[in-house]
Amino acid sequence: MRCVLGRARAGIRDKGTGVLEIREMELSKLRHWEDNPRLNDQAVGAVARSIRTFGSNVPILCDQNLTIIAGHTRWKAAKELGLKAVPVIVLEMTDAQRRAFSLADNKTAEIAEWDSPKLRDLLEELGAKDINLPDLGFSDGELAALLAAQGEPDWSEFDQRVPAPENDAYALVPVKVRRQAKEPIQTAIRTYAAEIGVHEKDTAVLAGEVVQKLLKVEA
Repeated sequence: MRCVLGRARAGIRDKGTGVLEIREMELSKLRHWEDNPRLNDQAVGAVARSIRTFGSNVPILCDQNLTIIAGHTRWKAAKELGLKAVPVIVLEMTDAQRRAFSLADNKTAEIAEWDSPKLRDLLEELGAKDINLPDLGFSDGELAALLAAQGEPDWSEFDQRVPAPENDAYALVPVKVRRQAKEPIQTAIRTYAAEIGVHEKDTAVLAGEVVQKLLKVEA
């Protein structure tokens, strides 16, 4: 990405100050990247709550044609809130550089992880200061898990069962994984299932067979 950043630095500095120029621009002038491979609709509501609470404080990055590079979710959230203008930084990039930078911006954001004890302490501190924690983007389930007292896990959700016909020998056990881990886990399950000779067409049953094998649980 050296060529991308080098070109960007050369094209967006304010001539007077030498710093990045943030412009207030009409939302209708920005162009959505139609081929954006990032699925972000599920995050729009959380981002909209954040903007409503804290304001539109993070600029959207666009190329010289006002096609969005980074900030598609903020763009959708601003539209949902009925905003007329948003802060924007315009970068001079080729089409290939724009697409590459967009991918890098999204992918590198997945690498970091939370320090759970520090995060819990911070959430408790902010909650005590009347900050509405759901406005931070965490779901109710995530907040409940993060703020729960340490000790024996709460198995109530894990023990839920989905109604099934009486002759169905299976029960559905809900399991949550981090969003970015979903596809790698699915691939790992398929690979391991093939190694142990499990070829079940029902993916839920296939996953269950793999878990039982790994945990050495006899059915």
